[in-house]
Amino acid sequence: MNKKPILSQVHTACRYCVFAEYEDNTQTGCKLNKLDDYRAAGIDIVEVYDEGANFNIIDGRICLFYRNESSLESYARDTWEEMTIMQTKIPYHVILFVEEGDSLFVIKTALRKLKEQAIKPNMVTIVNKQYMPYVKDNDKYLKPSIILEALSTSGFHKYSIKNIFDTDLDDRSLIDLVFDSSKNLPYPFYIVFRADFDIPSNFSKEFNDAITISMYQVGFASPIDDLNGMIVNRTAHKKHSGNSFLINLEDKIRKYEDNAEHFIYKAEEVCPSFKL
Repeated sequence: MNKKPILSQVHTACRYCVFAEYEDNTQTGCKLNKLDDYRAAGIDIVEVYDEGANFNIIDGRICLFYRNESSLESYARDTWEEMTIMQTKIPYHVILFVEEGDSLFVIKTALRKLKEQAIKPNMVTIVNKQYMPYVKDNDKYLKPSIILEALSTSGFHKYSIKNIFDTDLDDRSLIDLVFDSSKNLPYPFYIVFRADFDIPSNFSKEFNDAITISMYQVGFASPIDDLNGMIVNRTAHKKHSGNSFLINLEDKIRKYEDNAEHFIYKAEEVCPSFKL
């Protein structure tokens, strides 16, 4: 007699999911390939038998991709996969720093790499640190309108540019400045890069899987250097007023949040492709 498996209180049975694939009442896979993603993330997939069928249970996770027929009955069947994939993409905002020495080619390359992501950023904001150098020397630095044109023609849903007047502000203060102008937008995370950083081609897929598959509760992911790859939960930023009073956000989380270690990661833990 088969022993009944011991499952976590939180789990998801694939039995009635429209994406579960079957042969002769035995589940053979997932149309969205999420079983493979869960296994790759170290999540237990338990095979069970019930109600005349062999199927899988994703143990310890609520599968965000689970859909039964009643939840999709108002949509055409041939749109179910696309609809679900769209619904489970985590929206995010990229803050892209343009430094004094960055060329137009460097900026366009960074924008292209963001545009080519499997899950594109919902918004891109350029922090233009060339503005005051340009004011002082029009011939040596990029005209702000040229940077804006490169951004506006890159095809992002939303975009903005912050021309920095106050050169005494540090980068964390500039992040706060960007956040203050976009804090009510419905994007739960922002990710920070410098324009000259080699943005990995698959970081967005890794990030999305970390949230939707591995269920990482990311409040803050520390950058691989001083800035690149920083991932911030906007709720955490708002709750702790960002990096105000010259105190870094992650230090506030550590001081004021219970079990803070569960919400702070390294960027390469969330997105392995960030590893130097």
